[in-house]
Amino acid sequence: MIGPAETQPTAEALRLERVYQHVNGRMALNDIHLDLAQGDWLLIVGPNGAGKSLLVRLLLGLDAPSAGRIQVLGQDLGRLDGAGLGPWRRQVGAVLQGGSLLASASVLENLLLPLRERPMSRADMARAARLVMTLLKLDGLENHRPRALSLGQRRQVELARALVHQPRLLVWDGFSDGLDPAAIREILDVLGGLREHRGLTLVATDNRAEILASARHRVVVLDRGRALFDGDPEDLKVETQARLDLRAALGVMA
Repeated sequence: MIGPAETQPTAEALRLERVYQHVNGRMALNDIHLDLAQGDWLLIVGPNGAGKSLLVRLLLGLDAPSAGRIQVLGQDLGRLDGAGLGPWRRQVGAVLQGGSLLASASVLENLLLPLRERPMSRADMARAARLVMTLLKLDGLENHRPRALSLGQRRQVELARALVHQPRLLVWDGFSDGLDPAAIREILDVLGGLREHRGLTLVATDNRAEILASARHRVVVLDRGRALFDGDPEDLKVETQARLDLRAALGVMA
C-alpha cells in the first residue's frame, strides 16, 4: 500500500443537507441530501447535464451552493476560511474531468506537486511518488510528458497524483473516462486495498450505465439536478424495471 495504515474512528465523511445550486437562472441541483461514512463508497450516475460535476465542485469546495449545508471530513465548508482551507484540502484527493496534469511537467513532477507543502525532503517526495506509480503499474513513465501518454494512462497518472498525499477522501469525476474494463477492474482492486487498509472514502461519478456492472456499493442516480434513487445496486436493478424515470436517466430502453 501507499503507506502505513492509520487507525481512525468511524466518522462521517460527508453530509449534504437541502443543497440547491442555481446556474444562469436554472435550478441545476435541487434539494440534494447525502451522507456517507468514512470508508464507504458512493457512485453517482446520470446523463450529461444531470449535475454530477456541479456536485463534485461543491464537495471539493471549489464552488459554494446557492442554499444548503455541506460538511466534508468534519468541516462545514460554508464556514471554512482561507487558513483552514489548505489543511482540509490536503485530506482530499481529486480526479477531475478534462484533465488537470501540467503539460510542461513530467509524470514524476506532476506527482510531486501535492507534496510540496508537506514537511518532506525531495528524496522522500520522490519515494512516495514512485510507490504510488508502482501501485498503479505506471513504472517507467516517470520522465514522460502527459502528451506522450494515452488517455487511459493520463487518467491513471491523475489518480496517482490524487493518491500520492494519502487522502482520506477521493473524489473522482468521470470515473470510467478513458479506461477499458480491465483497467477499471485493476483500479477498483487498488482502491479496495486502500479502503481496507486506510479507510479510504470514495465518491465517483459516471455517465455510462455500464459502470453499474462494477458497482458493489451505494449508488445515487442523478437527473436534471434531482436524486432519483439512493441505495444498493441490486435494489436499483429492481426499481429500474418499474420506473420510467430511472430507465430514461440510465439510457435503458423500456
